[in-house]
Amino acid sequence: MKIGYLYYNFFPVEGGAAIHGYHLAKELSFLGHRLYKLNGESDPYTNKLSNPVAGFLWMLRNCDLFYVRMDFFLKPRNMLVLLLILFRKKIVVELNTPSDELLLHGKSNAYISVIDTIYSKILKRADAVIVVSAPIENYCRKQLGLENVFVIENGANRFRIDEKRVSPGILCRVKKIKDEGQKLVIWSGSVNKLQDIELLTWVIKNVSDGIIFYLIVKEEDDGLMSHFENANINVFRKLDRQDVEFIISNADAGLAFYGDYSWCRWGFYNSSLKTFEYLSNGLITISNKSGSEIQKSHPNYHYIGDPEEIRAFISDLPESQGAGISRSWKDVASETDKILNEVVHF
Repeated sequence: MKIGYLYYNFFPVEGGAAIHGYHLAKELSFLGHRLYKLNGESDPYTNKLSNPVAGFLWMLRNCDLFYVRMDFFLKPRNMLVLLLILFRKKIVVELNTPSDELLLHGKSNAYISVIDTIYSKILKRADAVIVVSAPIENYCRKQLGLENVFVIENGANRFRIDEKRVSPGILCRVKKIKDEGQKLVIWSGSVNKLQDIELLTWVIKNVSDGIIFYLIVKEEDDGLMSHFENANINVFRKLDRQDVEFIISNADAGLAFYGDYSWCRWGFYNSSLKTFEYLSNGLITISNKSGSEIQKSHPNYHYIGDPEEIRAFISDLPESQGAGISRSWKDVASETDKILNEVVHF
């Protein structure tokens, strides 16, 4: 199948949505699909069309289906869906947030109501809408009135580490921690309103000595280090992906703390990428959210809501139960492939 793959820039892989876009493209290509894209750098698994305008016209003529990652911002990628509808192309949309997230970008409830009306009309013309969690499915069905909505959670692979590609400084520091028998606990992500940074800082400040914390953040100047005086904290910014994977694969535990989602009509809707990466690589995973059924079924997943209980748990970490049965990107692609084939052959 020839697929027009209209996604965020995902190569080189840096984190966030790029991880999803890259691994989905990779696994779909392994299933025999040919993917074509317009943006970002060339990667091993898609065919990049050099001229965006000519390339899009080529896609309209030749692709069997379009897979589009949409959000609620006025970006060309979202606008292209209108042209796909006009030309009556088969469309599968990936939607990873409800419109409520616009509140975090300063938009009003009135603005969001207008967006919901517009997106309801657009997405009803899509052949299928893929979401990453049940709350987003509820948003699509109840608020937008959509029917062909499918939940496909994120996933993660067990990392294959080539130490020759890891920065010497990172390699040295992590190995020193392991050689000295200390426990390494990590948190990775963006410093934003979706994360519970207040809980993160409280826990780190109150955990007993002997635990080393590595915080891996995307932002260049986030001010996170100003919260701490402890000598056992290290904040890393904008690391190469190989360094991030090396740190995760050598950590003992990972933290996935999320903020109060009371501003969202649908509750906590995240399908945490970091949670899946921690679990797939054998880390004890501690979250202040109950998690999905897939996550909760893993022996290393620990939902702990009380900060004091989190502190006590980290201070006396149990042994990991191993990587266990993890959800891989191959699983994600297989579930996606089923929907793509149903759309094309309907």
